[in-house]
Amino acid sequence: MFTLFKYIIFAGVFVFIIIFGFILYFKNEKVEYTPTEQLSEYRVSSNMVGTFEKKDTLNILKLHGSYDEMGQQYGALAYNQLHEIYQDIVPEYFDGIHRKALISDVLRLYYYIKLDDREKELLSGIAKTSGLNQRQLLSIEMLPMLITLYSGFDGDKLNKTDTSGSGFCSFLSVWGNLSKTKTMLLARNLDLSTAVTKLDNYYSLVAYNPTNDGNSVASFGFIGFIPGFTWINNKGLFSEYNDGRRSVPGFNFSGYIGLNTAFYGMLDANNSEEFIDYIRNHPAFVSNFTAIVDKNNSRAIEHAVKEEPEILNGQLEFANFFTNLYRTDFKDAKITMSNCIEKVKDTPSYACVRYHHIEAFLKQNHSIGVNELKSLFSTSLDNGGVYQTGSSNLYPVAEVTNYTLIGDLSSGKFIYSNHKDKNVWLDLDINSLFVKN
Repeated sequence: MFTLFKYIIFAGVFVFIIIFGFILYFKNEKVEYTPTEQLSEYRVSSNMVGTFEKKDTLNILKLHGSYDEMGQQYGALAYNQLHEIYQDIVPEYFDGIHRKALISDVLRLYYYIKLDDREKELLSGIAKTSGLNQRQLLSIEMLPMLITLYSGFDGDKLNKTDTSGSGFCSFLSVWGNLSKTKTMLLARNLDLSTAVTKLDNYYSLVAYNPTNDGNSVASFGFIGFIPGFTWINNKGLFSEYNDGRRSVPGFNFSGYIGLNTAFYGMLDANNSEEFIDYIRNHPAFVSNFTAIVDKNNSRAIEHAVKEEPEILNGQLEFANFFTNLYRTDFKDAKITMSNCIEKVKDTPSYACVRYHHIEAFLKQNHSIGVNELKSLFSTSLDNGGVYQTGSSNLYPVAEVTNYTLIGDLSSGKFIYSNHKDKNVWLDLDINSLFVKN
């Protein structure tokens, strides 16, 4: 009995040493940081130039070159912002010896293993000019996911049953006879936990223009988060990501991070079918939705964990939309649009409510333009829209709309607003960010 007890003690000490050593090895070193003058451009060579513009509440980077060269431009142009995030926000999620830091370290390692070589090259380039190493940069890249995850763990929800720490978003596209312009019009809200508002100073639009191995892709997200959440490429494709864990929970550790998969798919795909094939070839780590839109059609890819993705056409001849509940009744579905009941059998993010608000909007409007989409996507849930305020009376969850993107895919002309000042709407010409090689 004494011998068994010694083995148990030894095993416990061994596990502690492994965990402690893991944390020490992967800890984020302190970095001395002196703010520098904000660069408007950074030149790697005579032809490979990256530019930076601060347009009100949005940081806009236009990068050009190999992935390593684009990374160097990124690191130099976003030097101050990357260091601010590393100094002010990263320690909360990675420093110390406790559960949160350990989970962060493990997830960061898993995340890195799943990265495409092109993104690793970008990180390598950023490390050359930012004064941060790749592990530190990965800590920054993990933040939107970790902040959302720990919001669930720590109960940062007005409705205490909402403990998953997942994100909640809305998407709608109209075209043909429903569209005032007869072209493909799009609207997208990115909704995350209220805790993500600590990144309000770092909203970004980054245009990647690789000289080889990929399309030009404009990505909307946060400084330091390379994949982003919404994408437009120079082949006329639009995609965006919604979380689907409310419908089908669980993890597939042989799968891939959906945000990264969609970003890489946009780098590779010349048309919608090629994008769909890319998604099919990359199983999901967690359940998710991805929109794939071209100038003629819009489809939803419902990708449930451990299931083959379902490719769905729109609910109307000229409209396609989704929130966070599947239309497909997957085998392990917990809740879908076929069995949700508002405020009774719905998700705490009220995905069912937002879905029905979009349905009602489409019934009431038979000619839809950018202004109509703007009205729906900037009106709160309480008033019949899909905008998440974080302080709703009728639908009390601590979720906010981080940004709204609305526009015409054919022209590349969009309007954009984010949580830093939701009343400021920026005009964006996405096509002007693409470099012709």
